[in-house]
Amino acid sequence: MLRNLASQAASFFSYDALKPSGRRKAPRRTVVREDHHVRGGKHRAIQENASDLARNLSIAAWMVRRHLDYVASFDFHGRNESEELNQRIEKLVAEDSRPSRTDVAGRFGREKMFRIAEARRVLDGDTALIKLDDGRFQGIQADLIRDPSDKQTSETWVNGVMIGRTGRPLSYGIHRRTSDTSVAFVRRVNAPNLIHYGFFDRYAGDQVRGISPLVSALNPLRDVYENFDYALAKSKVSQLFALAFYRDAEDSAGTVEYEGDESETEAGDTNDKYSVDFGGGPALLDLEPGDRAEFLESRQPSSEFQAFTQLIIQCAIKALDIPYSFYDESHTNFFGSRAAWLHYDRSCNDKRADQIEMRRSYTVWKLATWIRDGRLILPRGWRVSDVAFEWVPKGLPWFDTAKEVRGNVAAVKGALDNPQRICRATGTDLYDNIDQIAKAKEYAAKKGVSLEYVLDQAPQIIVPDATDIE
Repeated sequence: MLRNLASQAASFFSYDALKPSGRRKAPRRTVVREDHHVRGGKHRAIQENASDLARNLSIAAWMVRRHLDYVASFDFHGRNESEELNQRIEKLVAEDSRPSRTDVAGRFGREKMFRIAEARRVLDGDTALIKLDDGRFQGIQADLIRDPSDKQTSETWVNGVMIGRTGRPLSYGIHRRTSDTSVAFVRRVNAPNLIHYGFFDRYAGDQVRGISPLVSALNPLRDVYENFDYALAKSKVSQLFALAFYRDAEDSAGTVEYEGDESETEAGDTNDKYSVDFGGGPALLDLEPGDRAEFLESRQPSSEFQAFTQLIIQCAIKALDIPYSFYDESHTNFFGSRAAWLHYDRSCNDKRADQIEMRRSYTVWKLATWIRDGRLILPRGWRVSDVAFEWVPKGLPWFDTAKEVRGNVAAVKGALDNPQRICRATGTDLYDNIDQIAKAKEYAAKKGVSLEYVLDQAPQIIVPDATDIE
């Protein structure tokens, strides 16, 4: 009895999250692998739910496009001491960016292919790009990665991926579509020959397939989609206005006649009819004493509905860290919008890092392919790992060019920033800028034109001393 009392007393000083009540759902007591929640058909159900919203709800499609604009746009730059080698590699990267050298179907170029890969991982959780021997990609959607038909009992397969003891992917079961709804197993693809691109926030042993952060917004977005239809239907009904007549007398006022109405008053009925014509402009109703006429209308959608819908949208777009000022530009002023953009840009760094790693894997593979095919010759003693390169995210131009340029120049002079980072933030490359400026100066000198790149000094305002003012 003493032990029970001591146990009950200890529970009063425990975490509140461990004490469910009737007001909320009791938490699970077992921690399971993340893939357990989306095993089998559940993963495909989430994929189709997200894709359906992107097809039919413009807000969902806009969320994905806005995410892609900030996360999936990059430029390639060689970073070797030999400028000749940099130019050769950059030329090869540009050549192989065309659809015929990127996509096995010849439809998408490299940047479009990577943008689609980002879109698919947002909507589906993950996707795959198979590296073909000829240097092209074959894109594989998430639902085509399934357990193979020939898997062995000694193998560990999780939703189409064979893993080792540590959770490291070893092989993937690739399927193809045989009809609109049917698939068939094709082959296994070893992990080094495939880029598995997705959202992962748990260790390899606990999560094998990617799960998109958009999952948390699917139900709110579905509610918004359905509520839009209901509100629109109710609004249409409210536009079908009706006219109501009120009369204090006990007997009827007669038949209400509209233009085109062929009804006649019954014989012996001495009550006058009201004639109303809504198609000929303003109508004058000459009513009897005590009669009253009103239009029936409903103010839809209500302000409460609009406010609640706005709240749901605000919560939904936070799944991708998108600020509400992106959705409604009038929501805040310039400074609030600028602050929201800075916070959002910071949140994109982690997502861009995934893109950079995917592109790094792509570049190393392409370098090896070019060397094998004789399209690229490295300096003597060099290996692929010795080649330096960088994928730079495309930035945004300045909001207020004059003020920001002066501030950046002052920051560089004070060793508080560097030109390389500033150029990246604005979507340019310092070394390319210098090369192009040198070319422009050389060409201008040949034409006898002087080019000056000097920042004008800001005008100084001289405030007179108080003793000088009479």
